[in-house]
Formats: sequence, C-alpha cells, structure tokens
Amino acid sequence: MAGASANDGIVLTITDARHQLRVSGSVDDATIAPLILAAEGRIESFLGRELVGPTGWATAADVPALVVQCVRYALTDFYLNREAPELTDEQLLPIIGRHMVITFA
Repeated sequence: MAGASANDGIVLTITDARHQLRVSGSVDDATIAPLILAAEGRIESFLGRELVGPTGWATAADVPALVVQCVRYALTDFYLNREAPELTDEQLLPIIGRHMVITFA
C-alpha cells in the first residue's frame, strides 16, 4: 500500500477502517489498529490461508473484493461486539467459502 501507516493492516488501511466503522478522529488509531489485525486474522483462520503471502494471494490488490468485504464485516463485528463477537463460520461460508483451502488426510 502506497503511503502505508504503521496502523494499517494487510488489506485494510486505518482510513478504510474508520470509514467502515463510521468513526471520527475522536476514536484513537490505537483502538482501531488491533481490530484490523484481528479481523484479518479471523478471515485468514476461516480460509485456512494467509491473505497475502506464500499460502495466500500475491499482493493485497489480488485479494478478492468479497474476501476484503468479509474482513470489513469482521472488523465491524469486533468493534460493535467487543465482548462477544458474533460473526460465525456459517455466515462466512456462503460468501467466501470457495476461497477456503481444503486439505485431505
């Protein structure tokens, strides 16, 4: 990401996150940044692959829009439901399930 901030995630910038959460400058970046990383981690965990890297897409720009949107959903869930996030695998499956890594024993 050009001009990336230390608070940016892999596929979401702090600016993207603020826009998604509809928060103003009164909410500190230090509050939002860990939620970005947690949201990206939640989607990586569901998919069984990194968003960007050896097991993921080559660059952040290559990550499908639906996957990025699900990161936004997870971010919103973590922000609004801090004590008990509600986004489930069953909700994610029909949206981005086709991007999951399937392994056979």
